[in-house]
Amino acid sequence: MYRWHFISTDNRTLPPLLLLHGWMGSSQDYVELIDRLKSQFYCIAIDLPGHGKTEVIDEDRGYDFVNTASGIIELLDSLNIDRTSISGYSFGGRLALYLVLEFPDRFVGVASGNENRIILESTSPGLATALERQVRIDRDRQIIDRLATTSFDNFVRDWYRQPIFIGIDSRPNFPTLIRRRIATNRPIDLAKSLQYAGLGMQPYLGDRLKLSTRSISLIVGALDEKFVDLSRELDRMCPSITLNIIPNCSHNIHFEQPALWLEQIKSQSLGTTTVD
Repeated sequence: MYRWHFISTDNRTLPPLLLLHGWMGSSQDYVELIDRLKSQFYCIAIDLPGHGKTEVIDEDRGYDFVNTASGIIELLDSLNIDRTSISGYSFGGRLALYLVLEFPDRFVGVASGNENRIILESTSPGLATALERQVRIDRDRQIIDRLATTSFDNFVRDWYRQPIFIGIDSRPNFPTLIRRRIATNRPIDLAKSLQYAGLGMQPYLGDRLKLSTRSISLIVGALDEKFVDLSRELDRMCPSITLNIIPNCSHNIHFEQPALWLEQIKSQSLGTTTVD
């Protein structure tokens, strides 16, 4: 169903770390970060369906949440990775959470004596009610319409004017981010990703998360008020979650505060937690 495109580091004797980008992202988002992690992890960053160079073969159902997760497990099998740490951002975080809950044996500690290393960045467990999901589906249809009728350049720039991204356009490398989004994605593929794997289409994971005993690190940018509120609620209802609020950034922590994001990843690899 997939021809996966991914980037990886060379030392396969190190503990693996799977990296899942957000909507409109790609494996290219992690290139510089991987360079800082390669002495500690065997890093694998993949292009999710509808993004970058990964191809979905024949069927639209290949874009959906459940099939994407199964496809990732098949990719791990092909790489002979039995267990891995995982970090996902936004859309990739939702997918990472589903993977951890659906395939728990694949995401336990990968080195003797370490805790589970599950790092979710700006992540939602989905929407609890059918009404909430339908409202979101209707909203996503409007976004899909804009993808079809607006220049992609304008669409991408408008996307980052949302309140959850407050301040991101003041970063010196923001123009590079915009160029990368335009260069690595096609509107028709992004539309299919949103249609089949948007927030309103995914299974609600909150109830399963409440019952989970897995150690999960949830990180969120202090300026992203929507996700700070959501993350605090998850922290209250899920004993297994450790919440870290990262200062001076909004939704995209690994882009806005890469050094602090790296601290979170590396501290988890040592079985410790850094609170900023």
